[in-house]
Amino acid sequence: MRGITVKTPEQPEYQHPKHSRYYLRDVVTAATNAAMSMHLGRLEPGGEIFVHTHEAQSETFYILSGEAVCTMGEEKLAYTPGSCGAAPPGVPHGLKNESSAPVTLLALFTPPLK
Repeated sequence: MRGITVKTPEQPEYQHPKHSRYYLRDVVTAATNAAMSMHLGRLEPGGEIFVHTHEAQSETFYILSGEAVCTMGEEKLAYTPGSCGAAPPGVPHGLKNESSAPVTLLALFTPPLK
């Protein structure tokens, strides 16, 4: 067994098909780690990760830069760099960028989303 190194800037960026102005790079997928997946996200100004749930995955997301409004269950909270949210399966969650700067974040899924 051997480890891997991923150079995130070399991973292709794509627009999320269900959310608004949200772009991703797959850093770790089930192909390289059967226990979790990790994705680098960029939420552009005015963009939104619409409130949603996951049936089988827990999602943990960590804000690297920028500011967003997070919906977590019934709450709406201001997220700034260093804020971390954890949404177990079935818990509604989402992010909205109401600022003029992009939000960058890491999204981790257990088990892997893809």
